[in-house]
Amino acid sequence: MRYRNDIDGLRAVAVVPIVLYHAGVSQISGGFIGVDVFFVISGFLITSIMLADIEAGRFSVVGFWGRRIVRIFPALFAMLVAVLIAGCVFLFPGDLRSLAGSAASAAAFVSNLWFEFTTGYFGPAAETLPLLHTWSLGVEDQFYIVHPMLIALVHRFAPNRLKAVLVVTALASFGLGLALSIAMPVHAFYGLPGRVWELGLGALVAAGAAPKLVTRHGRDAAAIGGLALIGLGYLLIRPTSLFPVPWAVLPALGAALIIAYGEGALTQRFLACGPMRQIGAISYSLYLWHWPIITFWRLRHDLTLSALDTVTVVALSVAVAWASYRLIERPAIDAFRKRRPGRLVIGGLGGVGAIAIAAAVVHVNAEHWRTYPPEVLKIASYATYQQTADHRAQFLDGTCFVSLGEVFDRKGCLTVSTTKPNLLVFGDSHAAQYWLALKERFSDWNVMQATGAACRPMHGVSTESHCNDFVPYVLDDFLVKTKIDAVILAGRWLDGEDEILASTIGTLRGRGIAVTVIGPVVEYAGEMPAILADATMRGDPELAGRKRLTERLARDRTMAPIVTAAGATWVSAWDAECPDGHCRLTDPDGGPMHFDYGHLTLAGARLLVRAVPEPPRPAR
Repeated sequence: MRYRNDIDGLRAVAVVPIVLYHAGVSQISGGFIGVDVFFVISGFLITSIMLADIEAGRFSVVGFWGRRIVRIFPALFAMLVAVLIAGCVFLFPGDLRSLAGSAASAAAFVSNLWFEFTTGYFGPAAETLPLLHTWSLGVEDQFYIVHPMLIALVHRFAPNRLKAVLVVTALASFGLGLALSIAMPVHAFYGLPGRVWELGLGALVAAGAAPKLVTRHGRDAAAIGGLALIGLGYLLIRPTSLFPVPWAVLPALGAALIIAYGEGALTQRFLACGPMRQIGAISYSLYLWHWPIITFWRLRHDLTLSALDTVTVVALSVAVAWASYRLIERPAIDAFRKRRPGRLVIGGLGGVGAIAIAAAVVHVNAEHWRTYPPEVLKIASYATYQQTADHRAQFLDGTCFVSLGEVFDRKGCLTVSTTKPNLLVFGDSHAAQYWLALKERFSDWNVMQATGAACRPMHGVSTESHCNDFVPYVLDDFLVKTKIDAVILAGRWLDGEDEILASTIGTLRGRGIAVTVIGPVVEYAGEMPAILADATMRGDPELAGRKRLTERLARDRTMAPIVTAAGATWVSAWDAECPDGHCRLTDPDGGPMHFDYGHLTLAGARLLVRAVPEPPRPAR
């Protein structure tokens, strides 16, 4: 197909905001949508190549896959090897095992599925996962497997129906993506089905489905409009936006308009200029290398990057990307593009196997790449606390504590006692963490639990779809129709919701229910097990203090008088953990107080609930 220098520039429009956003430039709130621009470009290019090969009578699915292997595999595999080596040097065993698994999945192009199923509510912070960005390669390459076969089948059996098939496929994917964005947002983001329409837009442009614009002014307007849509997406879209459908329409449609009408338009002057083309040329390598560089920098310094950190990681990313392009990408294409496709596919599969073996070796020997003192190994082991029996007992996952796709067990979790006073623990995961400790502390009470991930116990606040099953039920049905004695409210309390909380307290107090509110817990900029293990290894006892988020203390101090004035008992979790301003780092079992950024271990929760006074006992 004919080379389009403006498409190289469009690649720069996609990758630069991604890098800047990941490097901490928060003003580009939608920087992550550059991936959606890449999807449209990929759909256009691969469909154009396939249609040109079909027209010339030389198309084969294996040949297409061979070209993709030459284009994608060498730089990707080099990055994976480098990241595994860096992991062996810098990561603790639990994190290294996770890295090895993600490396194997990235090599096999299923890392989107890996991260979908391993980065759940209690999963590690995204900023600590060096290969998280490979999810988009998984989506693309799964599309590369299916799309050529679809094109081949349509060409053979219904050659005049290609546009119609692509339109139907894109519309079906868009509808499914909307449903998933509402009901299963994690799957919508990571999964191929809700993303096909974006690649399909590019395929439709390649197939000639875009309306013809004859006049120069019309093409200029369409292309400028496309660039404006992408720019609006970068400014307006937030991580909390409903995504990918409908908000990804902005970058995806914008990219499609530029590809369809940008050749010869005014936008080409900007997109085809030297700097844009040069960045576009290294865009694949820049995407591959920037995230691991930023992640390891954060792990060694701080999750929040300073201005100097941002400049440093961006400069390093560009330098490494340029080297990768010159020393790996281009030589590989020059050396292998004329090889037989079958051999390329076999060689690519061999490379996948080699990375899988390397990842397995790293995984099996995770504790032997470095020498760790026993106390460090114990602390670091809490990175997998959510897989332990203590965590399961502490939270009652899937029944009385629910996450996305789970349904709260009303009958099993809200059974009222006729012989004991009844106490309900109500809120999000920051309430669920206390349930078992409260049940043990108030053993002569019937302690019930109604909790869900991100479900703060109030009306009128932004929550997740799974909260809709039980939050209104608890507030408007159960607590109205059922006589209980006390409620403990806890949550990851956010700014701007104090009046709603006060109103909720007033309603409950009006029903004769004693209300206790537990304030914000101590939180850290990163995973506390890794922070504390790193501090111990470095001999830097002040490291945890530097990574403690003081804004949670400010939230505590703001909430206390409001809650008290509303008629509830206030318990400061911060003061319980940090008496006299000195925060406790380890729980009574010798592990870290928190198993992630802020959730308490069971032993830590038991320690903090000592500060919770027993609610007033009802008169009998």
